[in-house]
Amino acid sequence: MSAAFDTIDRATLLNILETIIEEDELRLVCFLLSNTCLNIRIGGTKEEKKFTTLAKLQNVWVRGDKLKKKTKLKLYRALVKSVLTYNCSTWALIQAGEKKLDAFHRKQLKWVVGIRYPVKITNKALYKQCNERPLSLYVLENRWRLFGHILRRDREIPANKAMEGFFVPQGDKYRVRPITILPVVLNNDLSRLESSTYCLKTFKDIENLKKIAEQRDQWRILCTRVQKEAEALQSDDYDAERR
Repeated sequence: MSAAFDTIDRATLLNILETIIEEDELRLVCFLLSNTCLNIRIGGTKEEKKFTTLAKLQNVWVRGDKLKKKTKLKLYRALVKSVLTYNCSTWALIQAGEKKLDAFHRKQLKWVVGIRYPVKITNKALYKQCNERPLSLYVLENRWRLFGHILRRDREIPANKAMEGFFVPQGDKYRVRPITILPVVLNNDLSRLESSTYCLKTFKDIENLKKIAEQRDQWRILCTRVQKEAEALQSDDYDAERR
């Protein structure tokens, strides 16, 4: 997540929007651009204050009867979700972090469509109603898209140099608990594939994945398999849980 809108001249932006959208929608945009804080664990390291754009929106959803649900969701995706997932292709989240991110996303969706206690809804029904999916799957998709772009680039770019250097033997090391970083997360994604020899543990594995990435059709098939396996792990939980 990122306070991306802090770099925008908001007065200029609102003046432009004033000529495009209606007054009620402009009022909602003003609320969306206000910064508030959310404590969320990113990468399993430490709790940091991250900026989001939704804490004051509850009053807007309560009094926003003039706005259609479709309009609210469109504004949410453009002005809130884009901030929430800023640079998400570089995130290395532990499982607990993914669940916390998905729970926060569902809470936002409930605000948007006006689902409040004591009304209950399953996660699967909520995503279907909002035409959304778990945010962790969106992060996974973007992670693999970026990974493929890097593998197809020249070997001399910093990203490829860093990947190759990561797997260079460094001599004897103390045996410690593996930390959650991008190579570990990508390897975990591959390890879920059934009857697959793909992994990301050595320099040779990178070379094998480079050959696949150069053939876009094969790379697309691999990414689709990774996404479907991740979706399958969550589907049973969404049928049983109620948030």
